[in-house]
Amino acid sequence: MSSRPSLQASLRLMQLADSAFPSGSFTQSFGLETFIQRGDINNSRHLAGYMATYLYYTWRVTDLLAVRLAWQAARALNMNKLMVLDKRLHAMKLPYESREGSVKMGKRLRRILGEIDPAYQPAGRLPWCHHAIVFGHYGALASELEPLLAAYAHAAVVSLVANGVRAIPLGQTDGQQVIARLQPLAEVCINWALTATEQEWGGSAPALDWAGMAHEGLYSRIFMS
Repeated sequence: MSSRPSLQASLRLMQLADSAFPSGSFTQSFGLETFIQRGDINNSRHLAGYMATYLYYTWRVTDLLAVRLAWQAARALNMNKLMVLDKRLHAMKLPYESREGSVKMGKRLRRILGEIDPAYQPAGRLPWCHHAIVFGHYGALASELEPLLAAYAHAAVVSLVANGVRAIPLGQTDGQQVIARLQPLAEVCINWALTATEQEWGGSAPALDWAGMAHEGLYSRIFMS
């Protein structure tokens, strides 16, 4: 793979982590909307508590570590490993809508990257194209691992908090306060993902899985998951 100057790579990561990047994350709540409609989350404190649980017990041990594993496989030019990682991540995501949301975001990310970066060669043989796998594969093109994980963490936090702000609803300042409150936890998650083994990959919080599954049956919905 070709390399880029570090500043250009950093700017590209900022582009991918920007809330305006059209990955489709604004259509996904990954079960958050279920709790909001039940009345369990109706203020910024509730949203921060939910996000902390989601990040540490579900996202950290699935998507975040998947980015690192995909980055390593891509750096080693091991396409077969990338395919296995994509299949395993698909099996980890129990709620159907959350699983499909991750796939839709990954396919959209892959398509956009192919249009904005001539150096990017899409991983065409991926069975599902989960967002974390595509993100890690692309990051191997130039990015070092720690800033790549930081960009992915920022994008995940900002997009889900923004969706919570829309659905509750809250003010924009409330949303920014929640994001700031979550940054120390995001650092904890990143540091863990930097050193975790593949055997530690996988986990969930049953209540969050239930919310993702129950979302399909909500009478009215803003989000697709």
